[in-house]
Amino acid sequence: MEAIICACIKDQMVRTWSCSNVQVMPNSPQITSKEQVSMWAPFGQSAQMKCDATGVLSATIIWISPRNEIIPSSSVKYQILNDGTLIIKKLTLADQGKYACVARNPAGDNIKNVNLLVEVKGPQINGHSGRSENKLLAVYYQTLLLDCKAEGKPVPQITWTTPYGMSLPTPYLGGRFQVHRNGTLELRGIRKTDEGRFLCIAKNYLGEASVAVDLKVASLAEKPSFPVPNIEVLPLKADGDDISLECRATGKPKPVFLWILPNGTALNPGMKLRRFIHYLGNGTLHITQPGVIDKGVYRCLAKNVAGQAEKRYALEPGQKPQIRSTASTMKISFGQTVNMPCNADGWPQAKITWTLPNGLVLDKPQIIGRVKETSKFDRGTYTCKATNTFGSSTLSYPVSIMVFPPQITHAPPSVTRVNRGSPVILTCIAAGIPKPDISWTLPGRTTLVPNSLMNSGIYKSLSEQNEALYGTNVGIVVVVQINKTRTQYVRHLLLHWANK
Repeated sequence: MEAIICACIKDQMVRTWSCSNVQVMPNSPQITSKEQVSMWAPFGQSAQMKCDATGVLSATIIWISPRNEIIPSSSVKYQILNDGTLIIKKLTLADQGKYACVARNPAGDNIKNVNLLVEVKGPQINGHSGRSENKLLAVYYQTLLLDCKAEGKPVPQITWTTPYGMSLPTPYLGGRFQVHRNGTLELRGIRKTDEGRFLCIAKNYLGEASVAVDLKVASLAEKPSFPVPNIEVLPLKADGDDISLECRATGKPKPVFLWILPNGTALNPGMKLRRFIHYLGNGTLHITQPGVIDKGVYRCLAKNVAGQAEKRYALEPGQKPQIRSTASTMKISFGQTVNMPCNADGWPQAKITWTLPNGLVLDKPQIIGRVKETSKFDRGTYTCKATNTFGSSTLSYPVSIMVFPPQITHAPPSVTRVNRGSPVILTCIAAGIPKPDISWTLPGRTTLVPNSLMNSGIYKSLSEQNEALYGTNVGIVVVVQINKTRTQYVRHLLLHWANK
């Protein structure tokens, strides 16, 4: 390249210009980040390699493959963009190697090397490499999906093999069997003859992975169920012992268990989260060092092919019992019934015991102390005690038994005269607590007690009685009044007049 350079020369007040031709040589292109780089790209994907060049003269970008062949600017496999970026489509292991970017102009060349590595991965099924096995119980005539999600680079080919040797490619559309594009085998209208081993194999040139499913077909399935009640409320105690929540469900086939904590976190069998452990196999949730912060509802889900059931545990902070009733001295008449309430609040529910005046303790649960047909031996203090795991409280009832000795308030006259053969009624009315029993003693020393020949203290002498008994009706009748506190006597003279 030529250029003209002129200079101004001053000689004795005379200025002159002098010009000459100069040959200018341009620089070769400069490639940014010229040092060789290595890059990874996934198998089957596209890779982009940049090559930016600068210089006085524009540069032409040429890419050379690992086989020392010039890469065309546009083809099925390659594409070179205007900025010099090389795009390689659908990578395979054959595309690995050193690529050279050549930036060229009349002044020279500049080269950048890029080492391309293709990322590959052996097959995996459902996240597992190699061989794995599963056992599955299905119900007669249901639809069943067997998953075979395969991953790998390159993408593996999936094939299913049935228990009777039939090979099913992916995808496959048959009668009762269908293989979806994602590798899932769909079995419709399962029969007993479908029992056996279904095998899924995923292959690429790096190897293979497989999963075997041993299928059993049951003629009848039972939805999981829990013994009642389906919800239980348990107390929480600060610094208390560990708590184990059982999830015992029955069903066919045997259900699997899932615990859901109050905050919505799900615990699968065998999982441990801080102080919570879901034991594998029996469905028990163990809580270590429980506290008030653990309150809430814990849900256990039991699932099988027939459905699911749920059991709940509500953990609530405990409370010492408080007796709502108030004590007062109970004054009860002899023979009456006395009721002494003992209603207690608290959690868990308190156990009620009664201590009698003689020291005997009644531990049969009852919130009302009741004494029937009281006697003087029932007086004293009755103590109610409400107890749970958080403490106890007591309430005492002093009981007094009131008694009144018998008193005859209405007696017959001391002497009564009647005609022979005429009826006579002798009345005796008495009061007292307890109610007195009245008896009559006849002149012949015969004693009449209640429910005998006497009714309500009234003695009747009837004219229809045998004539031989007339003589026995003349004399002194003694009225005896008795209750459990005292006895009172009244004498009465009964005289008969002879018939004229």
